[in-house]
Amino acid sequence: MTDLDILRAPLTALPRGRLGYGAAPYLFVAPLLVLLLAFVAIPAAFAVGLMFFEVDILAGTWAWAGLDNIRAAASRGEVANALWVTGRYALLTVIPSAMLGLACALAIDTLHRGAWFWRAIYFLPVAATLVAMATVWRWMFLARRGLVDQTLGRWTGVSDWLNSTDMSLVAVAIVGNWQQVAFVTIIYLAALGAVPAHVMEAARIDGAGRVARFWHVTWPTLGPATVFALVISVIQALRTFDTVALMTEGGPSGSSETLTYLLWKRGIYFFDIGGGAVVTCIILGVALAATAVQKRATRRLESAGQR
Repeated sequence: MTDLDILRAPLTALPRGRLGYGAAPYLFVAPLLVLLLAFVAIPAAFAVGLMFFEVDILAGTWAWAGLDNIRAAASRGEVANALWVTGRYALLTVIPSAMLGLACALAIDTLHRGAWFWRAIYFLPVAATLVAMATVWRWMFLARRGLVDQTLGRWTGVSDWLNSTDMSLVAVAIVGNWQQVAFVTIIYLAALGAVPAHVMEAARIDGAGRVARFWHVTWPTLGPATVFALVISVIQALRTFDTVALMTEGGPSGSSETLTYLLWKRGIYFFDIGGGAVVTCIILGVALAATAVQKRATRRLESAGQR
């Protein structure tokens, strides 16, 4: 059999060899499966198991604790407060960043000159180190001396945001939006390139205005990108740690203590491995729920597009 005959022959007609062609797909995905097992599945199972043990790092001892760690976490009220704070942070960042990101993407997409410049500008917050930027933002929110108090504070009478139980989380959310809007803008700019030009031109010829073209042509095409941006924003809200640690340290009085900061405080600062594992499993559960919502919404959009 020549090389040309091999290319022309169907897959079932080729010689199987020792392993056979049926095993080839598994060989290709085997490295990925090994990496997922080593860095995702096993650590996740280990974290779930740690909930049921009392671990003393200094003494190097393990003791079965049953549900004691879960009861202790619930009785302290920290988990409930962190869930509430994280939910509020998500409300302050997910929807606003999606709306502002879409507006920025639409504005940049309409530019005929200089679009590349604005694309680069909006990518900078994503490329910037959030730790360094959080330090700069903390200086801007300094009481009486920061840029925010010197401007907005004089106009609105609201000052000392980082030491206020009402405004500390808002200050952290502003920094989160600053970075997340840039990320969402990039997602929407990529999605806008997939809008069918001939459909848009046909709508323009038929007399559809800008709002009608956006609502009936552009917006349906952006459906999958919107779902992806929202889910990524929710996961980013769950992962918020740098800005909280550098700007407020979870205070005052736990008003800005998110789940990830509570995880660090329990597991690293207090060496409470079991309590930290409880928080880890909560974060994992919320992230899995967000992923399930993304898959379900994506399937609905795909099925609606095929009709």
